[in-house]
Amino acid sequence: METGRTEHHPSDALPADEQSHLLPGTRYWVAALVQMNTEKKVGALLGKLGYDHYIPTQTEIRQWSDRKKKIEKVVIPMIVFISVNPEEVKRLRTLSSIHRFISYPGEREPAVIPNEQIENLKFMLHHADSAVEFSETVYEIGEEIEIVRGPLKGLYGELCYVEKGNPKLGVYVELLGYSYVNVDMKDVKARK
Repeated sequence: METGRTEHHPSDALPADEQSHLLPGTRYWVAALVQMNTEKKVGALLGKLGYDHYIPTQTEIRQWSDRKKKIEKVVIPMIVFISVNPEEVKRLRTLSSIHRFISYPGEREPAVIPNEQIENLKFMLHHADSAVEFSETVYEIGEEIEIVRGPLKGLYGELCYVEKGNPKLGVYVELLGYSYVNVDMKDVKARK
């Protein structure tokens, strides 16, 4: 099914040298680092202060011995996205609930996150049939990866393709092609 969504790579964020020319009064998304398990409290505070913010969450059903309960699980722990203009960043730095803004190495100003990436994240979380997980690691098709956990631990091969969110690890058999298996990306690492 075609959604009209575009794929973005983490490097799509505006480079640091382009961010220094941000227009005063124009709103941009930035990521604030907050204390663990306080994302929703910080979001409520930002809402009271009139800031547009976004906390990526997904509904999950937790099973206890005597009951089931729906909870809103934070997908990216310790991060709250805030729509700000450059002048507002100074005011937000004074809030004790915000430890710092995520920035490029060596830069003081927060990294700007393109609006399309925030919208794509919202879309994915709203429409996904299964749990959405977040990983800082970006693997390329064709990259050698190794399974580091689970029953296939130690298996290595090439990331063949990703079909509808199901990454496939392929093991090449000379002249015949690939055998492949679905893998969970949190169980793999790049092979050196």
